[in-house]
Amino acid sequence: MTAPLSDSERTNPPRMRTTRPPIWLLMSATVSSQLALTIFLPSLPTIATTFGVAYGTAQLTLSVYLFAFAFAQLAVGPLSDRMGRRPVLLASLVVFTLGSAACALSPTIETLIASRLVQACGACGGVVLGRAIVRDSRSAQEAPRSMGYMASAMALAPALSPLLGGQLLGRFGWQSNFWFTAAVGLAVLVAVWAILGETAPKAAPRAGGVVRDYLDGFRVVLRERRFVGLMIAATCASSGFNVFFSGGPILLIQVMGVAAEAFGWFTLAWAGNFVLGSLVSSRLQGRVKSLLLIPAGQIVLTIGALAMMATAMLGYVTPLALIVPLVLMGWGNGLNMPNAMANALSSVPANRVGAASALMGFVQMIAAALLTVSMGYLPHETQFNIGLGIAVTGVVGLVGWWTLVRRPRPTMPSRL
Repeated sequence: MTAPLSDSERTNPPRMRTTRPPIWLLMSATVSSQLALTIFLPSLPTIATTFGVAYGTAQLTLSVYLFAFAFAQLAVGPLSDRMGRRPVLLASLVVFTLGSAACALSPTIETLIASRLVQACGACGGVVLGRAIVRDSRSAQEAPRSMGYMASAMALAPALSPLLGGQLLGRFGWQSNFWFTAAVGLAVLVAVWAILGETAPKAAPRAGGVVRDYLDGFRVVLRERRFVGLMIAATCASSGFNVFFSGGPILLIQVMGVAAEAFGWFTLAWAGNFVLGSLVSSRLQGRVKSLLLIPAGQIVLTIGALAMMATAMLGYVTPLALIVPLVLMGWGNGLNMPNAMANALSSVPANRVGAASALMGFVQMIAAALLTVSMGYLPHETQFNIGLGIAVTGVVGLVGWWTLVRRPRPTMPSRL
């Protein structure tokens, strides 16, 4: 007779689940949320016509997703520190899958907007917890490489998904975009359930209740100067792309005369070179300190932005004058962002990684929203203002790294 399984063996069979999950699993969880962000963009005019609303009303499906995604992270991250990564990620994927199906079944625009809110609340778990699980399960030397793979997936997915969304729209209608994301969410849910074991360190009992523990998580990570400086660097790196995303379509399509269907190739110029920069960063791990790759990437990003401003001042308002600096910016982002995120999460206590990942994601999303709105009010007759906006993010990122990371003041040990 075989001995009965213990409770821990029932909930986490050792042959099926691992506390060192494969990177493709974490990338899949991340990609599902980024896929849902932009796959339906080609369908927006059709959605507006279908429901008989203004295009601006249909665009609320994007705005609501962004804001819900940002704020939901603040709950998901600390919750995973207390309850564990596995149950919170599984719950997030269930919410994401159901929200995606609800989007496809929406009979009114109001229902669709509400369903997008639900979808976003589930989607944020893949990004927040994916980063946290990398920190839990990888060494300090391995984490930047794994983070680079995840960051590459986050860059490529929103760039490529509109191309897929357009094909689905033409063949099966706008609802197919959401059915597709629901299918992806379900597939990732099954894979996570089968493969992922608990990676978070066991939480010690904490006095003061859930609310106090929640607030203490953010207090602890914000006291870490290095974390704050690296969060600023990572945010500024990701913000550069949002500056281009807000002003690039008007400049390329209306001013430079680029066909609307060709705009995606300019997005890929940034995202594709981001991947190349990440691969170079991975190859340099062990040879160059990862902390030094962060300012190097910011400098390359800033040089690309200054080149964009210079070509505008010289009167070269052409697609070539835009795409060459975009290549440099993509490389700079690839060197900077994965290393900034990995080192940021390594600088906080292990049992506060969820709160740190959530806070970093929240700041990045809010900065993206504010920059997008700000750039929308600037004229884009040349590429100068886009280059200026990206140059500002590069300089701010360098200042944050230099003042808070390069020479951090000693801090007292945090009370957990």
